[in-house]
Amino acid sequence: MLGFSSMALRSISFAGCALLLLAAPALAQQPRAAPAKPAAQPPAAAPAPDSGITTSTFGDWALRCQRMSDSAKDSRYCEVSMTIQQKDQPGPIAKIAFGRAAPDQPLRAMILLPTNVSFPSSVKIFADDKDAWGLDFAWVRCIQGGCFAEAVPSDDDLRRWRGQEASGRMVFKDAAGREIAIPVSFRGLGQSLDALMK
Repeated sequence: MLGFSSMALRSISFAGCALLLLAAPALAQQPRAAPAKPAAQPPAAAPAPDSGITTSTFGDWALRCQRMSDSAKDSRYCEVSMTIQQKDQPGPIAKIAFGRAAPDQPLRAMILLPTNVSFPSSVKIFADDKDAWGLDFAWVRCIQGGCFAEAVPSDDDLRRWRGQEASGRMVFKDAAGREIAIPVSFRGLGQSLDALMK
């Protein structure tokens, strides 16, 4: 079975060299204030807590940014991702994400698939039916929620994917050694990557 739980896929996103959990910060509950004494003006409402997460959609892809802060500086981490769901599956079956560990690092692509995969093997993404080679994604690790494969796409790979009108495909082997092909939409990938690079 290829299905993930929707919760597992929604909570896993690209960070550093692997897709990691980027849970939204817990929203602190505001303590209930004591009834105020009559005043000339009513007290101002407290501002709503800010999760620091923004999302923009481009076709079938989404750009998700989260504000990260430490004692030294505030920064943003952004990724472009697509969650793949098929009609005959109750939840998402795969996730593809692009991101950089740091501004001076290369753009990396990660794929998350169910743990029902064969080793040794790899995952490939083909731009279309004429793409004879595809891009190889090497397995990097498995956790309880799924297995991660990683690649560094070349400029040629990205150029081909940006220009695609038709669907490509992702191919991998399941635990029984059967080749599984999943359609991959490139609609909106170019615009989302452009927004990521800004």
